[in-house]
Amino acid sequence: MRTLTWQRRLAYTTVSLLLVAFIGVPGLALYTGAALPDAAEAMATDAMVQVDASRWLVFRPLPRPPGSTRLGPPGSPTGLIFYPGGGVDPIAYAPLARAIAGAGHPVIIVPVTLRLAFFDVDAASPVFGTFPEIRRWAVGGHSLGGVAASWYARANPDRVSGLILWAAYTDADHSLAAATTPVLSISGTLDGNVTPAKIIAGRLLLPVSTRYISIEGGNHNQFGSYRFQANDGTPTISRTEQQRQVVDATVAFLDTLGAP
Repeated sequence: MRTLTWQRRLAYTTVSLLLVAFIGVPGLALYTGAALPDAAEAMATDAMVQVDASRWLVFRPLPRPPGSTRLGPPGSPTGLIFYPGGGVDPIAYAPLARAIAGAGHPVIIVPVTLRLAFFDVDAASPVFGTFPEIRRWAVGGHSLGGVAASWYARANPDRVSGLILWAAYTDADHSLAAATTPVLSISGTLDGNVTPAKIIAGRLLLPVSTRYISIEGGNHNQFGSYRFQANDGTPTISRTEQQRQVVDATVAFLDTLGAP
């Protein structure tokens, strides 16, 4: 896997340590993404989804009972390994992960060092051998987590069947323009961080076959369920509606990866 240059790693580490020294770890978590109550509520197992938080946050679809009217994905399910956004509590993505699992696709959210995914780009690797029953995997992430997922996908094309970017794009050092991996990019029109202009500029670094979904009125923060996002735009749709659109687009993409 391609590694960060020592200069970039030093810069990232310095910024992270300064933040921790200034406001402390609890303050850092509150400042950059403490989970909302609905996220914690989504961590409970029910008749549709089994949740396990012992190592990763694992959301597994449960078998449908005989005669169930619930529809599963076409073909075999695709597992999704998800990298959280920078500074965001991984539990903040539980409502979306739960909904995706409820549609038939397992989701594994991987916690990362200091909640900064560029420290743990390889966090997806141990997941593959732990769930041998899942034959096909996509990787994805929100914001900085999406950047890490794109780096992982570029370095591991033999393992990754699809890449999902929520308000994210890759960089020139990790271009996927020549890749054959299917990619889904979902963004919000009112995102103040990963703006529509940045999504457009980032198209040159993704495959021409990339599918783009733009959520009208969506912002950066509402891709998860957490309290605060600096420099973000004010959404004109609810968090529930934005997340519904994100889940629907993600499930449809995962369905295509496993379709017979």
